[in-house]
Amino acid sequence: MSTESDTPFNIARVEFTSFHVHGSHQWVFVEITDDDGNTGLAELAGPGATTEIARLTAQYAERLRLSPPISESDVTSQLGLTVEELEGNRTKATTVSALRTAIADAQARRSGVSLGEFLGGQRTKSVQLYGNMNRSMLPDDDGPRDRTPEAFAAAAREAIRRGYEVVKCAPFDEVRSPFEEPGLPESARAGIKRILAVREAIGPDVSLFVDCHSRFDLDSGIALEIFLQEANVAWYEEAVDGIKQPDVMKRIRERATMDVAGAESGYGVGLFRRIIEGDVMDVVMPDIKFCGGAGEAVEIGRVLEAIAPGSVSMHSPSGPASQLASAHVTAAFGGTRPLEHAWGEVEWRPSVLEPAERIESGRIYIPDGPGLGAKLDQSTVDARGRHWTL
Repeated sequence: MSTESDTPFNIARVEFTSFHVHGSHQWVFVEITDDDGNTGLAELAGPGATTEIARLTAQYAERLRLSPPISESDVTSQLGLTVEELEGNRTKATTVSALRTAIADAQARRSGVSLGEFLGGQRTKSVQLYGNMNRSMLPDDDGPRDRTPEAFAAAAREAIRRGYEVVKCAPFDEVRSPFEEPGLPESARAGIKRILAVREAIGPDVSLFVDCHSRFDLDSGIALEIFLQEANVAWYEEAVDGIKQPDVMKRIRERATMDVAGAESGYGVGLFRRIIEGDVMDVVMPDIKFCGGAGEAVEIGRVLEAIAPGSVSMHSPSGPASQLASAHVTAAFGGTRPLEHAWGEVEWRPSVLEPAERIESGRIYIPDGPGLGAKLDQSTVDARGRHWTL
């Protein structure tokens, strides 16, 4: 699978860095250094990233010092964790995912190859992205942003200006199941107006994805699909939580005329394989921060793409480290769908990495160099970040 040797990975140092992005949103990174000075970088996520998840990451790293892994894929067994345990515990899954990605990055640097090559792929210059406009419209430090249909249309036009050939929106913030009446709830009407405004702004030929953030149920999810069909939506994401409610998601998929996608919080190749082989969804969306890390994500991609071509699209609405790692992963398993990019959060985002994140004309460019090809930029950490150890 990789070019690694049989040399144990001996952890010498674990460090954390966080950045306030806007509102309640932050990026949290972990750096793991071996005793030869090779440092790997990964991104943590979740409301407890700076507390509970960071503490657990440090604790697990200490356990790995006593039982060093040979491969990043050994982390789970060395920690004495089971797949079933990680499927059911997102905090543990997040921690293991970060450790595996950081160790893989460090091992790739030690081997002198890119992360994608280390995971069995070919060196790749760039990967196509689709533009998720949701982060650009979340509340910032000054409060809520404009979420009128006109604002959605303006954001969609900006996505096209930036070179994205596929646009995704999440227009249903007001909706929350269960509902008192069957059918489409009145609270969804504002979201439909936003979708129609986006479609008008981008024209008939640009693919439109809609993310529902699991705010619907069976009856309303089927009713909504009719409106999405009329708006020529190509991708229907997370009407319900397809991991917790696979039977409901499967029934929505059976009625849908567009791709049904989801499972962004899932862990491990087994879970995603069950979803695809069970006809629960057309497309699964592993997130490198939750699914088991970069190595597991590549395995998910390879296994599922062999079963159902085009069935894997990496979920990537977070910071620049997970974005870059997800690009390496997408290239390594030969992904045919564009990779998600949540653009427009803060203008200083590219400076978090050295070399700076490069996204142009709807593509992310992978830096030369071993591992990720980038590290945290110390001047940006000093100016904007908080750095600590546990």
